[in-house]
Amino acid sequence: MAYQVIRNTLIYFSPTGTTRAIAKSIAQGLAINPREFDLTLPGQRGRQVLLDDAEFLLLAFPVYGGRLPVIARDFVASLPKGRRPVAAVVVYGNVGYGDALLELFDLCTGRDYEVKAAAAFVGEHSYSHVLGKNRPNHADKESARVFGVGIRQTLFGNWSVNRESLVRNRRNSSYRDYEPLPKVGFSIRPRSCEVCRVCVHSCPTAAFMDGDPKKIDLSRCIVCAACIKLCPHKARTFADDDFLDDVAIMVANNSDAKTPTTFLPPNLPEYMG
Repeated sequence: MAYQVIRNTLIYFSPTGTTRAIAKSIAQGLAINPREFDLTLPGQRGRQVLLDDAEFLLLAFPVYGGRLPVIARDFVASLPKGRRPVAAVVVYGNVGYGDALLELFDLCTGRDYEVKAAAAFVGEHSYSHVLGKNRPNHADKESARVFGVGIRQTLFGNWSVNRESLVRNRRNSSYRDYEPLPKVGFSIRPRSCEVCRVCVHSCPTAAFMDGDPKKIDLSRCIVCAACIKLCPHKARTFADDDFLDDVAIMVANNSDAKTPTTFLPPNLPEYMG
C-alpha cells in the first residue's frame, strides 16, 4: 500500500561503526525528518520506542555468523505492532549475509510491518582488516544514499518486498542454527596501551570489569571486536591461534570484493542512477 509519512525512525546496532555509516547514508537519501535510536551501548537500549502512525522505520544491523545479533533480534521483537512501512538492512563483512536479511524480514512482518525495501551492504569484517578493507567506502555510501532515494519512491506505490525473493536459491527452508560464540581471549601490547579506555567505553555488553582494559568477562563478550577495531593505539588483538587460523582461512576464501544486494521495485525513476 501507499504511505504518507512525516518522520523516519532510524534504528541500528553498530559496535564497529560500519552499520552506522551505511544507515546514515541511506537516511540521507531518504530525506525524511529523521530521529535515531542507536542500540550499540547498554545505556542506549533502555529507551522505549513509541511510533506514530505516519512513521517510517529504517532498521540496520550487522551480520554475526549469518544471523542477526541477539541484541538486535530481541529489540525488533519488542517494537510496537502495527501496519507501517519499513526498510530492512544488514551489513556483512564480505563473506556472506546468510539468513540475517530473511530473519530481519520475518521479524518485521511478525510485527505487522510492510517491508518496502531490503538490502545487504558490505563493511569491513570485524575479525579482519583485509576482508572488506576500509568499507563502507565512498562508493558504498553513495550506493546506500541512492538506495535511500529508492526507498522514498516505494512509499508512494503498492510495491513491497516479496519473501520469496529473499529465499530464492536457498538450500534450506529454515534458518541456520546460531553458532556458539567463540570463547576467544584478547591480548594487549603493554607498550602501546595508554589506558585511554576507549575499549571499555565502546563495549556493547559492558564486558570489561572494573573499567580495566585487561579484565574481560568472556561470558558477556559477544566477540564483536569493537575493542580491537576502535583502539586508537592498535594495542589490542585476539589471542587464540586456532581462532586466528580460522580467520585466515575465511580471508583466503573470500578475497573477491562483494557488492551491495538491494531489493527495490523495477522501473524506478531515471535519476535513481
